[in-house]
This record gives sequence, C-alpha cells and structure tokens, in this order.
Amino acid sequence: MRPLLVFAVLTAGASLHAQSGEKQLVMTITSEQLKGGVVSEITWDGGVLVLQGVFAQPSGELTAQYFIQPARGIAVEQRDAPTEAAAKYWDTKSKTVSPTGLGRLTIARDEKMPMYGIASQEQRMADAADMGGMQVLHTVRLGDLLLYERVGKIAPYDGEIWGWSAPALNQIAFVDKNGDLWIAGADGRDPKRVMRGNFTLPAWSDDGRQIAVAERKNGGRKWEISVITLPPGFVRPR
Repeated sequence: MRPLLVFAVLTAGASLHAQSGEKQLVMTITSEQLKGGVVSEITWDGGVLVLQGVFAQPSGELTAQYFIQPARGIAVEQRDAPTEAAAKYWDTKSKTVSPTGLGRLTIARDEKMPMYGIASQEQRMADAADMGGMQVLHTVRLGDLLLYERVGKIAPYDGEIWGWSAPALNQIAFVDKNGDLWIAGADGRDPKRVMRGNFTLPAWSDDGRQIAVAERKNGGRKWEISVITLPPGFVRPR
C-alpha cells in the first residue's frame, strides 16, 4: 500500500516569498486528482515543497497515483518516493518532542457520556447510543499551553496540527481548534497568532521565515497549499 506523492518543485527564478505576514497560494489540488482522498503531509526539501496525499480504492486498499499539477511559479515532478531530506523533515516535524528536547507534546483523550435530560443510567446510555455513542474530547498540550482540541472518534495524527521549527529557532507552529495558525516557543511560552484561517499541516521552511499550510476547500472538492511569510520579529533564535 502506497500513498499518493505529489512533488511541488520551485521553477528556476521563482520565489515563494510574499509580503510580510501575508499568504501566497502556490498550488491547488482537486478532489478528482486526489481520487477523493486528502492531503496528508507537507514537507520541505530546501526550496522544494513535498506534498503527500492519501486515497483508497473501492476495496479499501491505499494506492498511489502520480501526476503533474502546474501552478504559478510551480512545477510538479513525478517521483516514486519522497526525497531523503523530505522524509527526514517529516520525521522531525511530527515527533511529540521538539528537536532540542525542550518541548514535549501531551496528547490526551477524555470520554464522556452525553447527558440528554433527566433519566435513569440505562436510559441515558441508550440515548447516548442513539446520538452516536460516547463523546470523545482529544486535546494536544505543550506544557501549560492548549494547542488544539476536538470532539470526535479520530485523534489528531502526528504532525497534523503542529510542526517543529529548525533547532536554532526552537519554536513550534500549530493550528488551534478554529484552524488559526499560531507560533510559540518550544516550551509553549509566548504564543502569537500569525493568521486566522482554516489551516492544517503547518510546516516551517528551513530558514524559519515561512510556514506552508494546507486548506480544505468546498467540502473537500479541492485543497489549497499556501506559504505564509511571518511578520518581522515573529521568529528569532532562542
């Protein structure tokens, strides 16, 4: 079983640099191109953005499709596997411990039975089953800082809503329950909201000046990949 790999490579002379604090759209991928699947990873390899999408065949088996998706200033190359640097980037980005060891994420779940009026325990359990079962709250914390929470059966997977910076910066990028993009120190201190949106998969550029993000649009009929240039003073070595 292999996921769909889409490699977005900067063409000669192209630049991802937008004005400070602004978002630049660099790629759009449609549901048809993803076979109804999702964009599941964003990584960097120097100036190269590497995207991974996952979709399933009717049998449920994950499979791969490779294609070229042109976009302004972007060319997409067909590859059989991620580059070594991209694979290493994702491994570092998605860990629950920061590259310097300063920060450690805590992922927890709390199950509660919905309360629907006053009734016996048996009736409340029956009502809960009728309404979809137990309510499960998933939370992601960094020290005292609550990064993210959501109610549902599926917990955030590693790197879905966070991305560690390079060790020299010692920071984390994350999206909150509203989809807004934030950065904070690797210990959870000094959080700053970068931009409101409906973002996922935040990924730092190697120089720490930009963060790539994905946005699910039109009910999943397309995905937009953008790069956000951080405002001056937001990123500094720690």
